[in-house]
Amino acid sequence: MPIPRSEPTRRLPSGRRREAILALLEDADRPLGVDELAGALGLHPNTVRAHLAVLVRTGAARRTAGAPGGRGRPRDLYAAADVAPDGYAALADVLAARLAAVAPDVAAEAVAAGRAWADRLAAADAAPEGPEDDPLGAVVGVLEHLGFAPEVVGDEVRLHACPFRRLAAERPDVVCNAHLGLLQRTLERTAPGVRATAIHPFVAPTLCVARIAGA
Repeated sequence: MPIPRSEPTRRLPSGRRREAILALLEDADRPLGVDELAGALGLHPNTVRAHLAVLVRTGAARRTAGAPGGRGRPRDLYAAADVAPDGYAALADVLAARLAAVAPDVAAEAVAAGRAWADRLAAADAAPEGPEDDPLGAVVGVLEHLGFAPEVVGDEVRLHACPFRRLAAERPDVVCNAHLGLLQRTLERTAPGVRATAIHPFVAPTLCVARIAGA
């Protein structure tokens, strides 16, 4: 598939650049190399390589070695990746469907599940603490740890790489409210007085927005 050259993205924030790279990988019908992505986006190859490293680390993309082509090591190729193995993805589908079917208040139950998730991350020391002078530091650290590629803009936390995107598109009442509960409980624990009031899913194809009050 030919890769169309887009407008340069040099001036976009890091999260938006990763979003653009991931969108190209998702639209491609084959793995792509760094130079192809850099040329399509108008970015320096080293910049693309750094963003790809984040996408691979968070599970949004996978790296493979290309076919040998002469001297030297084969070049790295990248493709969009399912975050969860098929078995886990199927289980998440079933659990979300079951919750939606039996809960008298699906949104409230999903928020409660997200709050429990936040407590479990904290108990396992898997919830990074942010700088003391940054009320959103801890919640941004948690979101980075989970692979959301967050970006703080004013009273918003923009989520550029939801690792549950497919299921969230099908059942936002379950998935997005669970994420809201995660944010609310994390902020209660780390930044009293700061609240997550809503999550707006898919304001752009790969962007969700959390609204924050009191920061």
